[in-house]
Amino acid sequence: MNRDAAVVPLTGAMNCRDIGGYPAAGGRYVRNNAIFRSDRLSQLTDDDRDELAAYGIRTVVDFRTSAEASRDVSRLWSTVTTHAPLPIGDEIAQQQEFVDRIRSGEITSVTVDDVADSYIEMLSDSGNQFANFLELAADLDCWPLLFHCTAGKDRTGIAAALILELCGVERGLVLDDYELTNSLRSERRIEQLRPSLEAAGADVEAIRPALSAPRGAMTRALDYIDKNHGGVEEFVLQELGIDPDNVTIFRLNLLV
Repeated sequence: MNRDAAVVPLTGAMNCRDIGGYPAAGGRYVRNNAIFRSDRLSQLTDDDRDELAAYGIRTVVDFRTSAEASRDVSRLWSTVTTHAPLPIGDEIAQQQEFVDRIRSGEITSVTVDDVADSYIEMLSDSGNQFANFLELAADLDCWPLLFHCTAGKDRTGIAAALILELCGVERGLVLDDYELTNSLRSERRIEQLRPSLEAAGADVEAIRPALSAPRGAMTRALDYIDKNHGGVEEFVLQELGIDPDNVTIFRLNLLV
């Protein structure tokens, strides 16, 4: 399906989009203009901020660590009333630090399985942050809500997948949403980084999985949830401790 209409065209962020519009369970659709995902917001222009204000986005959830957030301070806009830091500190997800370690020669290769392992570890170690996020995302008073990290692909990708899976979006579309980051951001970002990485002696193709959104990584992470927890709904109920009533409210609010 064509997702061009879902992309919010910004100069200072490459990966900002509405997660609504996907067909969901029971012939319904994920509501548009309610929940958005993005990469970092530190480079937004004034026009970008006006654009986001036009959507009325009032809640911003930031999955970056305090170090990331301090270095790249978000440029928020006039309609934001709640800025909620929910830091998740995975090393691959902390892109700038990770790139610095590649340049130094400390990291020479990253496989798709490495990325998948990092996702599984985040779901285990930072489950409380994802639970807090889902509670905010279920609350109409927080809408429209935007959530982001640095690249908008790992921590943000997991959060988006949890939402879409809970809504009953078909798995292939959930993976398409994750992989859309490649055409919107990752390919451009890799080409921006390529000269300095190659000058430092790095093999860009050997670390590509860490700088992109490899479909196999999210596939394996979701398969892990299916195999070990009986699916995403059981995972959020049993492992994340979300109240079943909140899952029901979440679907009532987000599906149309």
